[in-house]
Amino acid sequence: MSVPQFDPAAPQRGPASGSVSEIEYAEGGTWRLIRRHLLNVVLMILTLGLYRFWAITLMRQILWRRINLAGQPLEYTGTGLEIFLGFLRVFLIVLLPLGIIYMLIELMVERSAPAADLTTLQAIDFGYAMIILMLIEMGRFLSWRYRISRTRWRGIRGRIELTASKYLQVAVASALMIILSGWLLKPIVDLYRARMVIGALNVGGLRGRYVGGVFRLLGVWIAIWLAYGAAIVGAVVYFFSRTTLSLLGPAPSPDTESQAVLTAFAIVFLVAVLGIHLLCVYRVAFWRWICKASSVGPVRVAFSGTAISLTWLTLVNWLILILSVGLLAPITWERKIRYLAANVVVYDMPDPANLRQVGEDDSSIGGEGLAGDFDIA
Repeated sequence: MSVPQFDPAAPQRGPASGSVSEIEYAEGGTWRLIRRHLLNVVLMILTLGLYRFWAITLMRQILWRRINLAGQPLEYTGTGLEIFLGFLRVFLIVLLPLGIIYMLIELMVERSAPAADLTTLQAIDFGYAMIILMLIEMGRFLSWRYRISRTRWRGIRGRIELTASKYLQVAVASALMIILSGWLLKPIVDLYRARMVIGALNVGGLRGRYVGGVFRLLGVWIAIWLAYGAAIVGAVVYFFSRTTLSLLGPAPSPDTESQAVLTAFAIVFLVAVLGIHLLCVYRVAFWRWICKASSVGPVRVAFSGTAISLTWLTLVNWLILILSVGLLAPITWERKIRYLAANVVVYDMPDPANLRQVGEDDSSIGGEGLAGDFDIA
């Protein structure tokens, strides 16, 4: 496909301001996708998981070309070899040496001070946990950067012009947030991460821009914490009050004990569902704010999803995965894409003739790296 080149002197012939471009997903072919997934599972078993990297690539190629933006399909150009080499490189250069160093440090501490104090051991575990959490966050970033660099629309590619070393501060902040604040600072880190990534985004010469602050969602997150904490306390009080009343009454019968067990399971289930729903409340608030405060050149995005619809999507997808032991995973992938297509609208798409091709993202060659290692691709 010939790629349009950017002409700075050319008039902007894009659609009128406020024009709408919908994201569409080509229906049909679900069972073909499932059959391909089942074959991938068999091949992964036969190759002891080695085929996984090629399976991921194949499924993305199928799904990407069924997603249409402004009437044109996306294209995924990544390869299984790239992802495999990224996994191999990170495993040999980062993960394996890190594991060996950690074991040697623990061994040295135990030999030099058999009765090492608890503080020393906790400091070692803290440092190791920090490194692992940082690597997980770096894996997410490498995954985003790789997928964007390997996605095409009308032959135009994008890239995140941000090196892993510059993203390290976000990885450190994420690790500290998890360990020290118990996720209390999650929205601040999430928005800081979004500001860095969006600001480094370049799609066909169009630059990303984020104009929002990093404290915007802190109030929502704290309210969610308080609501969930109150729900847990209420559930515990309710359960133990019923249990106490049963103990004060006549000798409990087997039916009474069975009812108490069922009540406990019901409470745990409802509290878990409430937790998922409250997390969806945050995710919807996050994406609505990101879409409102961000743009890529003249392009703007609106997200109209609701917490209830996202909760339903999440619960049903989990149910499908559990009941099918993962064999019907393609159905959950399609459900997610349909959800995005139904709730995401793109405004002010530029004329493709005014776009230019950005350079290859050499930093992403080698695949998704850490993402593959931690299976969060």
